[in-house]
Amino acid sequence: MHCKICMHSIEKDTTWSTLFDFRERTLCPSCNEQLETIQEPTCEKCMKQTEEKLCSDCKFWEQYWGKDPLDRNVSVYTYNEYMKETMARFKYRGDYEIVHAWKDSFQQTFKEHFPKESHLLPVPLAESRFHERGFNQAEALANLVDQPLFAGMIRIGQEKQSKKSKWERLLASNPFELTETPPENIVIIDDLFTTGSTVRFAAQLMKKAGAKRVSSLTLVRS
Repeated sequence: MHCKICMHSIEKDTTWSTLFDFRERTLCPSCNEQLETIQEPTCEKCMKQTEEKLCSDCKFWEQYWGKDPLDRNVSVYTYNEYMKETMARFKYRGDYEIVHAWKDSFQQTFKEHFPKESHLLPVPLAESRFHERGFNQAEALANLVDQPLFAGMIRIGQEKQSKKSKWERLLASNPFELTETPPENIVIIDDLFTTGSTVRFAAQLMKKAGAKRVSSLTLVRS
C-alpha cells in the first residue's frame, strides 16, 4: 500500500486489532499528522473558527441578502499550508488520485452529520474550468460517499472565485441555474468553503424551487 499524497509505502502493523481489518490505508502517519481537523470554538453555522456564535461572513450574508438559505456547513479540515499545497496538486496539477486520501474522513463526517435520505449536489464547474482540469473536484469528493447525486444544476457564471476578493464573492450575482426540481433534502458538496457565497447561491435556488433542507459538506474551511 502507498500513501495517496506522498506515495511512500505504508507499513501495516500486525496486531490482533488490525489482523482482520481489510480496509485500504490511504495515508501514511506523516501526511495524516499534517492534516488538521477543525477544532472548536467555531461559528455554529459555517464552522469558521471564531469565539462568536455567528462569524462575520454569516452575519454579512443575512444583512445584505436576507434569510440565510444554507441550513449548515460542515467541513473536515483547516486550510493550513500543507492542505494548500495538497489542494493545488489535486485541483490545478491534475493529481486526481489524491482525492482517495480523504475518503475515510469524508465518509465518516457525512455519516455523523447528515441523514441517510440526503441527495448530494456537487457544485457545478464552469465548462472552461472542466476542460482545463479534466474533472470536477466537487464531483470527485461526492463520489467518495455512497449517496444518490442530484445533477439538476448548471453554472452559468464563468469567473474564477479565486480571483475575487472576499466582498466581491459575497456581493456577486448568482452563477447557477436549476434545470430540474431538487429533492427535499440536499447536501451540497464542495472542496473549499471560504465566504460561503458559492454554496449559499446554490442553496438559494434550491430553497426557492422547493427543497426543505439544504446543507453543505466541504473538505476544507479556510
